[in-house]
Amino acid sequence: DLAAGNWLGQGREAFWQPPLYPYVLGLLYALSPDLFFYAVRFFQALCGALLCVLTWSLGRQLFNPAVGAAAACAAALYGPLIFFDGEILPATLGTFLNMAGLALLLRALRRPSFLRFAGAGLVFGLAVLTVATVLSFALGAAIYICYAIRKQNRPLLEQLRLPSAFLLGLLLAIAPVTLRNYAIGGDAVLISSNAGINFYLGNNPDYQRTVNIRPGWEWYELLNRAKVEAQAERLVQQSDFYMDKAREYIVAQPIDYLILLAQKTHLFWQGDEIGRNQDLYFWRRYTAILSATMWKWGIAFPFGLIGPLALVGLALAIRHRAFSLPLLFVVLYSLSVIAFFITARYRLPVIPLLLVYAAYGGYCAVNVLRQRRFSAATAMAAGVVFCMVFANVDLAPMNMEGDAAVHYNLGNAYAKEGELERAQAAFERAVHFDSAYWQAWYNLASVQAAQGQTSAAIPTFQRVLRVYPQRVMVWISLARAHRQLGENDQALKAYETALRRNPSAFNFYGSYSELIDLYLQQDQAPKAERVLEIASKYHPAEAQRLRDLYGKGALPQNKAVEQQLPFLYIPGR
Repeated sequence: DLAAGNWLGQGREAFWQPPLYPYVLGLLYALSPDLFFYAVRFFQALCGALLCVLTWSLGRQLFNPAVGAAAACAAALYGPLIFFDGEILPATLGTFLNMAGLALLLRALRRPSFLRFAGAGLVFGLAVLTVATVLSFALGAAIYICYAIRKQNRPLLEQLRLPSAFLLGLLLAIAPVTLRNYAIGGDAVLISSNAGINFYLGNNPDYQRTVNIRPGWEWYELLNRAKVEAQAERLVQQSDFYMDKAREYIVAQPIDYLILLAQKTHLFWQGDEIGRNQDLYFWRRYTAILSATMWKWGIAFPFGLIGPLALVGLALAIRHRAFSLPLLFVVLYSLSVIAFFITARYRLPVIPLLLVYAAYGGYCAVNVLRQRRFSAATAMAAGVVFCMVFANVDLAPMNMEGDAAVHYNLGNAYAKEGELERAQAAFERAVHFDSAYWQAWYNLASVQAAQGQTSAAIPTFQRVLRVYPQRVMVWISLARAHRQLGENDQALKAYETALRRNPSAFNFYGSYSELIDLYLQQDQAPKAERVLEIASKYHPAEAQRLRDLYGKGALPQNKAVEQQLPFLYIPGR
């Protein structure tokens, strides 16, 4: 939609997610549609390489060149950073912008000027438009700037002007999005309207279930609850509904909520790389680099080692130095993630700083050993061991077989490429791992029907319909499967059921023309006319096309229905 020229999102609601990354993707697609996937990965590889440079710079500024070099090398070899460089997700861009903003802000504090603070604010504003949870740090940074400038004994005007410059830069980045949301989307939304539902996913009595809700039917079922209970049709209304639900849980069950916060804090600092809709460890089987840099044998490497070293390094930094801006970033960003829910990609933006503090912890350990301060070395070792136990207890096994979502996504990819046998095998694996994954069952039946295995597909479609009788696409697919077998009476029943369930979901291709065609084959012209009337009500433009063809006796006979793939369901993220 963006690459096609609708850069303002005309006709759409307020942004559902922070919009910068989709705009970057739209720009890359507009510039190189044929090489889009290569362009995205090259862009993110460049961000990843520059991130290593920024990590070196931050380590050198905060401590010394040795710490910077060690942290940069660790960043270059850090498995999850490598993994997300190849994923079409905002994690890499968000991490890069956060570290770039932090580097600019540290420079502005050393050599204060209005433009430097405004530039740092602008970059952090872009970071907020990529990963919204960093907003908590951006606001905290403004307070820190006031403190730091005042500590430098600068004139009162400077104490007001320089923090204002940072906030101005922040505002220049965010304000256009807010104005667009109000002027075009029709809602007063600062950045995106998904905060409420994301907050609910991580703050409710059934955390494990909600945080693992998958894209597609399960997700829309969650949104539909807001429609049913609160008549919330707009996305922002649905998000507000779930924000209220989360608040109700916190107020009604404060002890349970505190226990949940403790559990999420442990998950944040645990070594496990928690996936969001897919298991990261599965992809080790396809690359030696990930196999070497991300694993679980006794400990969860790398974070199960880096996290404990970073905690010790943070403690040493607080002891040896004053409270710093990077430390504020670690605290506020980690708290903002814990307030919602934990996944590897949401933890990623803080990783470069943790690598710096881990390198500092290692540097201090080497120093005390050189100085033969064995009691200090013992205390540091004890701290690392304690934190390692904390970070590596209750680890889930490393799942090299993948989970239902991984194989479902593989099946979709194979099906889109026309590799239907491999798609079928992947969907069969998906339902093997989760027998209640109804989207996977549906797509399994779809590829079976597309390969001529119609007798196997029909009972699978019927199995899905017993759980999701409201899914019009499944009824239509069932009807088409019956037509493949020449069972026109059963096909008619399925089409009619779909039309009764949701006439607005019917359209020219799926499938007013098919239903009318069947009625005409059985000399049921009045029923065909009735379908045309329904089409006129819900799809006037398509109804006119149908009526023109109907009047000419030239309705599509849908001879290709035997070869077409029924509605393969590939949900958006």
